[in-house]
Parts: sequence; C-alpha cells; structure tokens
Amino acid sequence: MTTETPQHIQIPEEIKKDISEKWFHLYTWISPDEVKLSIERDFLHVMKYIWAILAIGSIVSALPFYGDIAKMIQMFLISITIGVFLIFLYLMYLSLKRSVLLSKSAFVVLTDSSISLWGKIVKLSDIHTLSGEFKDIGATFDEELFSESRLSNSKKKLSEQVLAQVFNGYKFLFAGNKKTNNLSFGKWADSEKAILIILALYTMYVGIMSIVYFVAVLFLWIFGKIITWLNTKYLSLRGNTVIQINSLFGKIDILSDDLTTEKTKLKKSLGQAQQNDWKDGLLLEINDSIQMLSTHTHSITKTAEKLKSTISSSRYHDMFRSDIYNGWIKKQVISPLKDIKKLLEKNSHILDDSIISIQKQLQESLKAEFSSPLTLQKKRLEIQKRDIKAFLDQIQNYIEKLK
Repeated sequence: MTTETPQHIQIPEEIKKDISEKWFHLYTWISPDEVKLSIERDFLHVMKYIWAILAIGSIVSALPFYGDIAKMIQMFLISITIGVFLIFLYLMYLSLKRSVLLSKSAFVVLTDSSISLWGKIVKLSDIHTLSGEFKDIGATFDEELFSESRLSNSKKKLSEQVLAQVFNGYKFLFAGNKKTNNLSFGKWADSEKAILIILALYTMYVGIMSIVYFVAVLFLWIFGKIITWLNTKYLSLRGNTVIQINSLFGKIDILSDDLTTEKTKLKKSLGQAQQNDWKDGLLLEINDSIQMLSTHTHSITKTAEKLKSTISSSRYHDMFRSDIYNGWIKKQVISPLKDIKKLLEKNSHILDDSIISIQKQLQESLKAEFSSPLTLQKKRLEIQKRDIKAFLDQIQNYIEKLK
C-alpha cells in the first residue's frame, strides 16, 4: 500500500486542546506490541510468496530418489528445513530492523509550532523535511500519523491468502491427476503413481508448514515478548526525558484533581463545624483534610518545579512556550491553591469570632463546671487557628515559587 507523504499534518482536536492548555503533547505512534504484530504479518507475507516456490522446490529435490523412499523423504525434509531456516533468519533480521525503527519513531513530541520525530526537531511549517521518515514508518507499520493501525487487517487478509494457496495446490494436483500432461516431471508425468507420490509429498508439506506456522507464531510471540521488553527498556532510557516530562504533566493533573477533591471535602467539614460550634469531632476531620492538603500542595509544587527544570535542561527547551505553560500551571496549581487560601482565610475569621464569643461566655460564667468545657473548646479553636495560619503561610510561599 502506498503511504501518502504529508506536506502538513492534521492534528486531532483533542491533541490541539492539550497543546493549547499546556504547550506540550506526547503522542505514542508505534508501540512495542505493534512491532511484534508487524513481524507476524511479515511471516505471512513471506509465506504468501514462498509457499509455491518452496513446495515445488522441495518436491522436485525429492523426486530423483523415487526408488528409495527413505532417501526421498530425507531430501524433501532437508529442502524444507533450509527454506524454513532462511525464513526465520529473515524474520529475525526484520525484528532487529523494526526495533531500531521503533526506537526512532515510538514517540512524537508536539507543540503549537514544532514537532520532534526521529531525533529531529522541526517547525510544523517545515514538516515536509520529515517526508522520508513519515513514509518509512507508515509503510512499515501500516499506520500513518494520528491514524488507526491497519496491521490486524493486513494480517487477517494475508492469512486468508496463504490458506487459499494451500487449497489451490490441491486443486492443481487433482487437476493433474485427471490430465497428467498438466505436470512436467519428465518420465514421471505419465505415471499415476508419480502423481500420488507428489500428492503425498504435498500433503506432508502442508502438514509440516502448518506445524512450522504454529511453532513460528509461538516463536515470534516469545521472540516478540523479548523484543518488546528490550524495546520498552531501551525506549525508557533513550526517551527517558520525554517520558519523564509527560509523566510529570500527568502527575500534576492527578494532584490538581486531588487538591480540588480535598478542597471540597474541607469546605463541607468547615461548614458543618460552623453550624455546631466546632463540635462532634469535626476538628479532627478538618485537621486531617488540612494535613492532606499540605501533603498534596508540597508534592504538586515540587513536581511543577521539577517539570520546568527538566524541560529547561532538555533538548526540547527551544520548543518551550513559557506563556502557555505558565497559564496551564496557573489553572492546574495556582488557582486551586488560591481557592483553598481564600477558604481558609474566611474560616480563620470565623474562628476568631468563635474564640471571642467563648471568651465572653467565660467572663460571664460564674460556675466552674461551665467554664472548664468552654476553656477546653477555646484552646482547641486556638490550636486550629494556629494550624490554619501556618498552612496559609505555606500556601503563599508555594504560590510565590510557582509564579
């Protein structure tokens, strides 16, 4: 199939959205599993063209030993073994070649103005300079950039074609049995016995190649698993930086969601606490939420700092758009932190009012049995206020770091 070489690329809307929000998108074009599938497809592709040649060659090499059945079968098996061995060598060569190609094309880095592929970084307006790479990858793996893989369909189609050749071989031989001059085996052409021997050899060939196919599939599955594992490890090392950048973006997304969830939980607990004068164990829930928010805030700030540092020291720094990135950080990190800060500042004022109210009750209370619980409640609220203030200072420091 001819692979169209793009002079420009149509970037899917979801990828455009991702780029517009955070400057960067990592697209996995070819996966290690697709390398294995492409090798299985190539095995069938070889069988499609070698089936008849290997069958005829093996049978022809065996017929001169017609008088010695053992010798004839031996030569027949030797011919098949040589053919299968060469096929396996070719497939192993393809496996290594595909692995090298995978290492260059697995990841495509996209920004609003540039693309990185095969170790090259080019402007989207100069995408034609990667035309050779697009063509090579697309043809090898039956998959154009941002398109669905056609490998499974190609494998299915080739399987049907190989199976058709098996039956076509029988049709040819049965036709030759009715009209022996369709075959050209010299002195054997007029012999019905020769036709039966050829039919027997072809049946053996079909049986052997069927076993070879299933063994080959198993071998390629195991070999593919090894190649997949090696490719994955290699890609993790070679593409460590881009994988790390993508992972850090994903981690910030998750932590941002965690911040929002914990903020909602804290808001609910603070509202309930205000309604029942901070009783019923709600202070403990509030403290747990604040502690969790503190952990998430620290983690998301450190992750954002590491992300920016990783980008700045990578080969992708020339593609970096700080204005888009900073806008994304503001949305994912700074805005949630500011919302949490406003919520805690509001409740800090409410705590002040509650403490003042308790202080007045203590001044007006003349009985010790009333003053003791009030004093304890006041201390708990003062501790709560102190913890909130410390966390507010912490949040403000994090916000300043991220600006």
